[in-house]
Amino acid sequence: MKEQTLVKRPNTVTLAAVFTVAGVLYCLISLVNHYLFKTYTLDLGLYTHAMYDYAHLRIDDCSMFKDARQSILSDHFDLYLMLLSPLVYVFGTYTLLIVQIIGILLGGWGIYKLIGLYTDDRWMPILATTIFFFSFGIIQALGYDYHSNVLTAMLLPWFLYYLKKQRFALASLFVVLFVIGKENMSLWLFFIAIGLMWDYRKDRKTLWHLAAYALFSIAYFILINMVVMPKLGGSGGGFARYSYLGNSYGEIAKYLLSHPWEAIKILFTNTLGKPHYDGIKAEFYICALATGMILTLLKPNYFFMLLPLIGQKMLASDRMFWGVSLQYSVEFMPVLVISSFLVIIKIKKQWSRLVLACALLLSTILTTFYTIGVPKSYIMVDQLCIYQGRHYQQKDFDIDYARQLMEMIPEDASVCAGRMFVPHLALRPEIYDYYAVAPHVRADYVLIPDEYLEMTRGGKPLFYYRDEYETVATDGSLTLFRRK
Repeated sequence: MKEQTLVKRPNTVTLAAVFTVAGVLYCLISLVNHYLFKTYTLDLGLYTHAMYDYAHLRIDDCSMFKDARQSILSDHFDLYLMLLSPLVYVFGTYTLLIVQIIGILLGGWGIYKLIGLYTDDRWMPILATTIFFFSFGIIQALGYDYHSNVLTAMLLPWFLYYLKKQRFALASLFVVLFVIGKENMSLWLFFIAIGLMWDYRKDRKTLWHLAAYALFSIAYFILINMVVMPKLGGSGGGFARYSYLGNSYGEIAKYLLSHPWEAIKILFTNTLGKPHYDGIKAEFYICALATGMILTLLKPNYFFMLLPLIGQKMLASDRMFWGVSLQYSVEFMPVLVISSFLVIIKIKKQWSRLVLACALLLSTILTTFYTIGVPKSYIMVDQLCIYQGRHYQQKDFDIDYARQLMEMIPEDASVCAGRMFVPHLALRPEIYDYYAVAPHVRADYVLIPDEYLEMTRGGKPLFYYRDEYETVATDGSLTLFRRK
């Protein structure tokens, strides 16, 4: 009887330590990057400015980085920014980074609660949470700004938790929150709902709810991507990456279904033809296998949930999508961890479970270190290597001087700035990315590194209206200009 009590008692000290270490690590990555001007126009600057506009009851547009006035919702249909916009009055330009960190920690708490529903072994939920927190998909996403798909992925454990407890009102709430995160998340939820039907095949009530969730999510996907976003002036910021397969989602689906072997081949091969990109896709698959996918294969219905993620990642014509870096692997992590532990907890002997879970933890941590250090994928090393001094340095300019220059700019002035300054200047009516729109915009102030003055486009200087500006201040590496 005493043994049973010990097994069921949660190890709160260990769990608190895991959350503390993860929280500190995430802050050292994300918040330090922002402080040192290692966050950029896309995506933190754009989304922070969108929140500023939403907080002032305006719909933002894409003029920050495009010579166009189309709605930002035509680029990515992300409604989280509307819900989060009041927080800019509290946390300023750090808002989305803080929200992202809290979101990941809550996602880990959801995994802890979910795995706890399936087992009395007190170590399994803790180990699952630890593996999730330190997996490469999470760490890499934190190294590059804020992304709404990170928050959306963190909802999955909670959706599964409330579904398991048959609290359908809360499960339905998480379904709604899931689909409004980004225009492609509803397609992923469709596969999730279909995959879960196998687990609940004998539970008619839950099965009916899953069918309703599947129909709702696919209907939402079609409505937003094929009706709403085109009406707003675009087909989604990511559609162009797949346009080589067809001119619409319908044509793409038709091509993939009619050329299955070709589709499968694309998932594993370098379609850009440059030898430098060979092995990037294979590297991701190996890292995913080492982080739990090898166990996910023993839960085929959970592997089914990964199919749209694999498709959107590997069918893209952009090699940045293929590898282990940036935010393009984060959705895999909750599925890999949850499915792996659903397999592990089936093992009868406690020591065998513990050994396998610890082996997966070690494999995950080693994989994460590999993806930070020496991968074939493009990596923003300075944004991730918190164990090296260069992470805490801005080698291109003096950050204190940069802040002095920003303080000289009136709050209501329009600004055209280098991409590293845009996130810090985003809480104003007009802010533009210098490299993207400098030839088309005459802002009140221009803040750029001096090396930007040498940039050209089409044989003409990028700072086309230089004669219309006077120098406010400069230290030889940064210059603030004011329109005469």
